[in-house]
Amino acid sequence: MATEAEKPPEIDAATAAKAANRFDLRRIIGGVFLIYGVILTVVGIIGSDEVKNKAAGINVNLWTGLAMLVVGAMMIAWALMRPAAPQAPR
Repeated sequence: MATEAEKPPEIDAATAAKAANRFDLRRIIGGVFLIYGVILTVVGIIGSDEVKNKAAGINVNLWTGLAMLVVGAMMIAWALMRPAAPQAPR
């Protein structure tokens, strides 16, 4: 039989909610999109003209970076507006 010292500690609802939201995939994916979006946007702005105009005169790095920033911001906003609720134990 398990003694009192061997039982796992009880986790309250607030702690469970924080843990569920901390590792929410929407936040992680949104953060990665934001990081890569910033990198591509900076490269698109300060890159050489030869690289900027390789794709029929379109600065692909700049536009892709801006699109990634928008997607990353939407993912983070979605995670903040609709936080994940922890599953009830079965």
